[in-house]
Amino acid sequence: MDDKRPILVFGATGRQGGSFVKALLRAGWPVRALVLDATGTASLTLRDVGVTLVQGSFEDKDVIRSAMKDAYGVFSVLPGNLTADDEVRHGVAIADIAAETGIEHLLYSSGASAGDVLTGVPRFDAKPRIEAHVRALPITATIIRPMIFMEMLVRPGFGLDQGRLVSLIRRDQAIHLTAVEDIGKFAAAVFADKARFGGKTMKIASDRVTGRELELAFSEAAGRQITYERFPDEVLAANVDLAHMAKSLEDGPLSETVDLDAMRKINPELLSLRSWLAGSGRRGLEDALGTTRLTAAISG
Repeated sequence: MDDKRPILVFGATGRQGGSFVKALLRAGWPVRALVLDATGTASLTLRDVGVTLVQGSFEDKDVIRSAMKDAYGVFSVLPGNLTADDEVRHGVAIADIAAETGIEHLLYSSGASAGDVLTGVPRFDAKPRIEAHVRALPITATIIRPMIFMEMLVRPGFGLDQGRLVSLIRRDQAIHLTAVEDIGKFAAAVFADKARFGGKTMKIASDRVTGRELELAFSEAAGRQITYERFPDEVLAANVDLAHMAKSLEDGPLSETVDLDAMRKINPELLSLRSWLAGSGRRGLEDALGTTRLTAAISG
């Protein structure tokens, strides 16, 4: 593996980026990570496993340019707390610098609710706008669109502590879910085969379940009855983000079918919801079952 050039990872201290770092190291890639604070606990954890840290922010274009020097690839994922304008600005800048510095393969992690038709709502259109810019650049790029994270289902305050699970689909409706740790494995597979994945945009998922199957899986994992229900119509009507996701699950990008057999060929360790709940999702489930704190809404 000594002949492998580094991959620069954005968001390495977050969920997706952290998952990707683990998968890259496992595959023998040298890893660089842009971090806001190189002395922070999460950053030091990365350093201790062999990641080269580069301290800087999205605003530090010269630092980013230097971090990309001699790198083979770039993994770009942006935090969810950015404004729509900042998300587009930073996503475009990362892609531009990657093209300018001769990066061989850019991987941009978008979102499954991103479609080819703009909605006119800035926060929903940020990722499609970045995607369009990436495709127009003279660089080999792959765009992945992870389906809804399994981790969303165990956020505290959605009824699990009261024996119910409240989410966006109807009981007989199906939803594709993605385990965050699977995203890292998919991303590592993409960098391992530029010829196969370069130029492609693809949705990725780990499992597909109905509301009834959610009820069964969570009841089994919790060791007690968990009743599944959909958010009431009045709640959806009062929350633009929830309403957008619910509609997308009915007849939009989130309703599209992902070929799980094809996913498994790319990532043979693909996690089902049940295996995730029994493994890496167990702690989140236990926290949610024991909490009484309420949350006002969910974000993608």
